[in-house]
Amino acid sequence: MSETVHIGRILKDRRESLHLSQREVAHESNMSTRGVEKIEHGDTVPNWKSILRISGVLRMNLGDLNGCLDEKGHDS
Repeated sequence: MSETVHIGRILKDRRESLHLSQREVAHESNMSTRGVEKIEHGDTVPNWKSILRISGVLRMNLGDLNGCLDEKGHDS
């Protein structure tokens, strides 16, 4: 599994555990629904800004991402 897919899977699993839709997460994180979808499916590499926005909505800390990120905020 690529790291891009891995981080997307972690975010999706958390979103679903909170019973939130992609639309709700997108709205609360000031992103497009398509952007959230692409991150969850591993179709795009999220930057720090996107990760921080989404993880804030999902009440996650960066430690919850289990070292998926390099120092630039991209998947490692």
